[in-house]
Amino acid sequence: MTYSTTPIDVPRDAERVFNVIKNGGIALIPGSIGYGLVASDPAALDRLFTTKRRKPHKKHAMIGSYALHQEIHILPAREESMVRTLTVDLDLPVGVAAPFRADHPIIQKLGPELLSRCTHDGTLSMLVNGGPLQEELIRLCHAAGLPLLGSSANISGSGMKVRIEEIEPEIVAAADIVIDYGKRTFSVPRASSTIINFRDLKLVRYGACYDVIQDVLGKFYGVELPQDPGKEELFSGHVDVQQATVY
Repeated sequence: MTYSTTPIDVPRDAERVFNVIKNGGIALIPGSIGYGLVASDPAALDRLFTTKRRKPHKKHAMIGSYALHQEIHILPAREESMVRTLTVDLDLPVGVAAPFRADHPIIQKLGPELLSRCTHDGTLSMLVNGGPLQEELIRLCHAAGLPLLGSSANISGSGMKVRIEEIEPEIVAAADIVIDYGKRTFSVPRASSTIINFRDLKLVRYGACYDVIQDVLGKFYGVELPQDPGKEELFSGHVDVQQATVY
């Protein structure tokens, strides 16, 4: 077997994925919390949902960056400081749910129907700081005015996968491009993003780095978050079962 001297090339891989996305395709890509399926075209997103066997009422999540979060989300200074502390200063992945600017070009690009499938109760959830490849891909998509939406690369309800080899064959086959970076960084105890509604300062889902996020928000901002009961008791990680249909 011949091995590449550069098996991981973030700028090259991001450009390859971007070319698929802008032409209406689906990409299977690595993030710091696991592997995900991403797309921009509404028809591709529908195919993504069908392949995952995901119920139609469930929402798309936006893949973003701290810069895009700042442009789109609307938060008071204290809550904005929390997001920055977690995602920039501590370099943690966080799902940020917050009110958003409806007039932002990326939001306008979604259109009313797709926007309704990305938002809940006036908030939009965005994964911030998902890893180097996602950051570069978002930069390219943002420059082209394309929203990037997606979901975990797995059959719905089976849990996020941290290795390509763990992903169901039909999920892999649905992607027009697959980027394999090996096992993902944050897989214990949960390989999914911690999601917080920063408008209401309420936990939506237990996920990666939750213990650190819980400690930091408590220590520096006086925000008390509940203890994670563990995957055996709460596999999905959603605090409210109904929230599993939201983000």
